[in-house]
Amino acid sequence: MFFIDFNQNFEEAGKFLSLFIGLIAIVWLVLVWYSYKKYGPKRTIIYFLPIIIATIFVESAGVASGRYVYPGYFIYLSVFNGAVPLIIILGWSVNLFLFMNMGRYVVSKIYQQRNVVQIIFIALAAGLLGLCLDLIEDPIAHHNAWWVWKGSIAGIKFYEVPILNFIGWFVLIFFMTLATLLIERSRFTENRKVLLSITSISVTGTLIFIAHAAISKLFFLAGLA
Repeated sequence: MFFIDFNQNFEEAGKFLSLFIGLIAIVWLVLVWYSYKKYGPKRTIIYFLPIIIATIFVESAGVASGRYVYPGYFIYLSVFNGAVPLIIILGWSVNLFLFMNMGRYVVSKIYQQRNVVQIIFIALAAGLLGLCLDLIEDPIAHHNAWWVWKGSIAGIKFYEVPILNFIGWFVLIFFMTLATLLIERSRFTENRKVLLSITSISVTGTLIFIAHAAISKLFFLAGLA
């Protein structure tokens, strides 16, 4: 069941959380406007809407599982009975847009052929860039209670954040970048690309869950999670 909820005690949020929310909101608005002006409305939808939809489900599943919570935000979205702040969902679209384009820029300097191999390299670069950010962001966020990981979670941790969370960042950005670029470079009309980008979320999301579950199982068997 999908619902939107408002935190009536938002004024109790710390100043650093408010600054974090404000910063993400500003960056998101700037990037959406930039994409709209440079690529047009249809390409902007392809870049931002699918990742927003996908992460509503991914993040809600994580919260519903009891692994972590997001206290103190204002607007929450939820499926699976897992409340996730709207700004976190928008933040994921910021991550995808930035890292996909950064990966595209770096890879194009090294490998110029516009083929599937280049797309895979770009997706790998985007995933690694996202991983690097999360190695900094998640420990800071956990320390400041912007999102809180449950202390009962076993396995290897990095500053109290489970190592599998960082792998999840890489997997999510890798597959979303891969799907986005494959659709972007397809020979379909722009309208069909928009439709395909939204309808393909079920396939991309399934691949994300399978990949992360397989990696988690390997870590579990190795006694690392």
